[in-house]
Amino acid sequence: MRHLCLMIGGERFALATKDVHEVAPAVAARRVPGAPEWCLGLACARGTWLPLVHAAALLGLPATAATTASRTLLMRPEGAPALLLLVDEVLEFVELDLTGSHPGLAIDDQAWLGAVCSPGVQVLHAAALARHPALGIVRDGTSHA
Repeated sequence: MRHLCLMIGGERFALATKDVHEVAPAVAARRVPGAPEWCLGLACARGTWLPLVHAAALLGLPATAATTASRTLLMRPEGAPALLLLVDEVLEFVELDLTGSHPGLAIDDQAWLGAVCSPGVQVLHAAALARHPALGIVRDGTSHA
């Protein structure tokens, strides 16, 4: 399956290309009171205000300020709400064969972490991230936890 390989907090991750609808330079966000620290707030993409998630902060990795290499990904995973994901760098398109890969750890509050593939790339599940209960407060002012 085709994936977009990314750098987040000094580590390599991948997202299924079917979930990534646009790659753009880093954007600013409007803070939302009560939002988790890893959610930078709301940012406008194609005329729609969406939650902007700082990928490194979400993953517990070193969160640095955006640079010229940073990118905002417009994510529209099937069956889940759209969101924006701030990553350190977009590297390349890769074909990942997930058969035989370690499936990753099943951690309830981190359902977006997927298989660990060779060479050292962890798959992120965009739909699981988009359904994160804490994003409810950003989208509509209510917690869905």
